[in-house]
Amino acid sequence: MGGGTPEMLSEGGEKMRAAWSDAGREREPRVMALAYYSLGADAQANAESYLGDYYAFLGEYAGQIVASAAKDEQTVKAYEQAFEQAGCDELIWFPCSSDPEQVDLLARAGAR
Repeated sequence: MGGGTPEMLSEGGEKMRAAWSDAGREREPRVMALAYYSLGADAQANAESYLGDYYAFLGEYAGQIVASAAKDEQTVKAYEQAFEQAGCDELIWFPCSSDPEQVDLLARAGAR
């Protein structure tokens, strides 16, 4: 799943597992999700610029996506815990800025 909430992953995961089982697949599916982040002094501006532009075609919903980006260490930690509890096997963090410092900021926030 890309860019959704842990709640969306949990709901979609149930449907996906049912379809997986109905298709006769034997092993459990690998559940992955993508979460946006923007950390540091320009966190809000970077999230608005990147996500607002990318999702502009969605109208007002683009603002909800901007708001959902992790913009501080506490949110990074909360998202990791919530996605894990929702059944996520691998969470991929996607930055809202091409500045390499974003990777360091994410590591300092305790992202796994």
